[in-house]
Amino acid sequence: MPQFTGTCAFRLMPTDELVDGPATASVRPLGDQYVVDYTWTHPDDGPQAGHLLVGAPEESGQITAAWGDTWHQKPGIMTLTGTRDGDVVKLAASYMGDWGWEIDLTGLDATPSMIMRNVVPESALSMAPPGVEVAAGPYDVMVLRVS
Repeated sequence: MPQFTGTCAFRLMPTDELVDGPATASVRPLGDQYVVDYTWTHPDDGPQAGHLLVGAPEESGQITAAWGDTWHQKPGIMTLTGTRDGDVVKLAASYMGDWGWEIDLTGLDATPSMIMRNVVPESALSMAPPGVEVAAGPYDVMVLRVS
């Protein structure tokens, strides 16, 4: 199983700049399923690791995935659903009521790349700190690029 190295850009808030850090990724097929393992570096909290188990498409074409990450998703795992077209996977889930999380993964059969997005609901806009302009909708939180 080849291990790829590169960078993972991270930001917490949509108004923050993406900050690059070292990263690795590997993809292991399990029949029609895949296991994606990755490491990344949080700018303040240091080395982190994550795992994404991507299921095989069901009759409807929908897939289910399980995601765990030492920084984002602890102590439990998040279950996401979505679609897979070849080696392109698009996943989404809800958390904390109407907040959302998206993961776009490409390169299951080659060199992986992954983008994770937080989806800010309209209901959260009133919680933004004074003077901070935040729009409802998705914004990139992590951008993993390896070769």
